[in-house]
Amino acid sequence: MTRIRRIRRMTALLLGGAAMRLRAAGLPLLAAILLTQLAVFAIVLPVNQWLFREALRAVGHSGLDLAAPIRPEGVPFTIALIALIVLIAFWAMALQFVLFTVLLSSTGERPAAREQRRHLALVLRKMLRPSALPLIGYLFFLLPLTGFGFTSLLAKGIAIPPFISGELGKTLTSWLVLVLFLFVLGSINTRLALTVPIFALTTATGGRASRLSVRLTRGAAPEWGIVFAVATVLALAALAAVALFVVALLPTLLADTIAPGAAPAVAAVSLGVAQLITLVLTGGATAAIAAVLVHAFGVQRAKLPADVRELAPSGAGGAERLALSGRVARGGRGAVVLPALIVCAAVAGSAAFTAAGWNTLHRLHAAPDTLVLAHRGFSDGGVENTIGGLEAAAAAGADLVEMDVMETKDHRFVVMHDANLARLAGEPARVADLTLAELTEVAVTDLHGNAGTIPSLEEYLLRAAELEMPLLVEIKLGGNDSPDHVERLVAEMEGLGVLDDHMYHSLDAASVERLKRLRPDLTVGYTMAFAAVEAPRTDADMIVVEQWTATDEVQRSAERAGLGFFAWTVNDTGSMRDHLRRGTDGIVTDHPDEVVRLRGEMADRSGLAAVLFDALARFVTLG
Repeated sequence: MTRIRRIRRMTALLLGGAAMRLRAAGLPLLAAILLTQLAVFAIVLPVNQWLFREALRAVGHSGLDLAAPIRPEGVPFTIALIALIVLIAFWAMALQFVLFTVLLSSTGERPAAREQRRHLALVLRKMLRPSALPLIGYLFFLLPLTGFGFTSLLAKGIAIPPFISGELGKTLTSWLVLVLFLFVLGSINTRLALTVPIFALTTATGGRASRLSVRLTRGAAPEWGIVFAVATVLALAALAAVALFVVALLPTLLADTIAPGAAPAVAAVSLGVAQLITLVLTGGATAAIAAVLVHAFGVQRAKLPADVRELAPSGAGGAERLALSGRVARGGRGAVVLPALIVCAAVAGSAAFTAAGWNTLHRLHAAPDTLVLAHRGFSDGGVENTIGGLEAAAAAGADLVEMDVMETKDHRFVVMHDANLARLAGEPARVADLTLAELTEVAVTDLHGNAGTIPSLEEYLLRAAELEMPLLVEIKLGGNDSPDHVERLVAEMEGLGVLDDHMYHSLDAASVERLKRLRPDLTVGYTMAFAAVEAPRTDADMIVVEQWTATDEVQRSAERAGLGFFAWTVNDTGSMRDHLRRGTDGIVTDHPDEVVRLRGEMADRSGLAAVLFDALARFVTLG
């Protein structure tokens, strides 16, 4: 048998076994999916958010601001609270995975509820021991970063931030490094895929479960069989999400046409039900993946060392039947209690989501008036931060151009983002070590095939004035900045008569404060690579938040504080639509033409179906 045939056979075996286990688990598994998902959404997430707010307040922060000073006396309490947050999230996520694994561990007659409770109690005791802590790295690092395996609401935001992956993607070498890094992580994750089943079904500790997983997945057939089986589950779940998306839209489309007055109520109910089904669908995908991995463990369990024992029998027939089929026991009080519990939880969840959906739809209904800012110009027509990029952004219909200003060796200014010339010019020299005359002779190119030269600030400002294009000027630090670099920048722009024509922002809090002291009338933004919970305390007029943490929660906090809210760098269509509907004040993007087009479409459409579409896009997702 060839390697490919062995892999195909293993994939089919795992998918067939997973389907059998899901059928055998039946209503108890459905109840576990629904109740654990609602518990995470309604209890664990709010509790952890409250704890995080308290952790920030202990060091004198209202929101997460990495550049703000901290109160030293509050650090120990903050560290303790963050450790508690991690442990709560870990236990909640691990409990869900373990519960699914225990319910799926039998393929014979379903074990008695008392036996399953005893098994679960044994695993919970293991989870409370320090030997379970190695699972934290697996559940909170490998799984979310690679997107392969279990999914959880608690790990949804764990990923490589777009501003990091976006910058790495601007050179071929760094892009290849990123791809290699993710491939290595994915390979490691595949070999560790049986960690949770081994931990939940045997006496192995967290660290040993990981090592045993590596042993049991050795070989092309088990490793690639798991990969293809899990990929199949995720693909089917994605198709189910698309189907849910379409079905949820249909009632509102009909209401828009037949009974517009009823459309708001129909849309709110559709959104509420869709959100509940999404929670179940996400949990169902997790359970299906668990079924694949539990069956893979059953197939490979003969490779376990003799000193590793099973925690509990796996149903009628015992351990030897783990990889075989059987029948499901039926009847008993569970036949009445479980359906009633599921119905009650579903009704309560739908009602809560519908109430929240009504407010969401009302807020998203207004036509967007968000400003579109071309990030460093528009790379479709010119290299970033060059005259060509500026002109291309104007042609694309951008409202403003975001650009970067950096000080030179002779204390003049050029339009440049990087502190060195390696990425755009292939030279190792630093901007701070070259004069204005030297820098403006440097040729730059990009991966789109564009070419140009580094412009002086004066050249760029004068061309922007000719194009009647306002700018969002970012004050960058190059590593050798003069103490009065903000004053120098203000003086140069005042000398050209254009200081009042533009807006300003910076990652450097000191530069923001100095500019506001010099010219309180200017519109100045504080740029944040990371934000959380609430807007920071700042003298700025707005905050400019990286897309990864530019959440609705932070945006509403900024509005309450009287601050404008810009998001950068928003490059995917879903996020563009989200920020347009949310009323984000400005979207900084590499694709200004696309945001301009979407803004126009949203302004022209009537009815609630389009609004519901965008609301569903925010919530009806897997993971």
